[in-house]
Amino acid sequence: MSKAGWLIRPRAALALVVAGAGLAAAVFFTGQGGVAVAAEHRPVFDDSFDGRRGEPLDPARWLLDGDERHGRLDGDGNLVVDRLISTRQAFAEPYGHAEARIKVRRSAGPWRAFGAVDKFGRVLRGDVEVLDKNADPVSGRRFHTYAIDWSPEAVIWSVDGKPSLKLTPEEPLPIALVLNLATDGRRPGRMEVDFVKVTAGSKPMPAPTAPSATPTSATPTSAAPPPAKPTTPPPAKPTTPPPAKPAAWKAFTDYQAGDRVTFEGATYEVKEAHTALPGWEPSALPNLFKKV
Repeated sequence: MSKAGWLIRPRAALALVVAGAGLAAAVFFTGQGGVAVAAEHRPVFDDSFDGRRGEPLDPARWLLDGDERHGRLDGDGNLVVDRLISTRQAFAEPYGHAEARIKVRRSAGPWRAFGAVDKFGRVLRGDVEVLDKNADPVSGRRFHTYAIDWSPEAVIWSVDGKPSLKLTPEEPLPIALVLNLATDGRRPGRMEVDFVKVTAGSKPMPAPTAPSATPTSATPTSAAPPPAKPTTPPPAKPTTPPPAKPAAWKAFTDYQAGDRVTFEGATYEVKEAHTALPGWEPSALPNLFKKV
């Protein structure tokens, strides 16, 4: 692992100032009026970019650095954008998970494609550790799943499920999300976004636990039964075990591509590896599940 200060080129910083001016004026916060039930995170943001071809970004959710022609829906469930965009809301919950499926040609640093800024639109300050050098760069020929997990102690970026970057912040959150920040190292590029989802809460996500087996003891008997006469059983016919029945879909479960689950009486096949979260039911996410 390597450690370095957080660096950003002046041109990218200028872009953030432009976007940050609108963000500071129009931002609103989640997590200041309610507390998540127990330790579960709740959905606080979700945009799958469903709409007709040519429709602009939802201005209630997003701030776009430029006029609306720089960010439009393609009619196939994707956003096509060539400027920096940021969420209109900032997330004040101390713990959260943000995820986006993005196709873009990117230089080193997953934060260039899917990043985080403070409530004033400024890049988060702190010490950075590179956890996976193989996460950079990406060619832009296919989609990758980016994730940001934050807590009061750290902000961790992952690419396709592998942690790649860790920031130890100097200042407390909240944060807002920003996409397409100097993706080629100098300026925003042409980016396609399938979805952006955020869950957050007041406590860390509970670690999955496996139920422990309850030991059983045999009931003592007064006398041992007489030994049975040895017999030679007939040869068993070879049998092929029936395929295992798919398990029911559950939140906070890691799924791999090709896994099958059941939900509301139907069977679904996992299209992409991911960790299921509340609200990500198979019937609601055709980009992650297909009905079989």
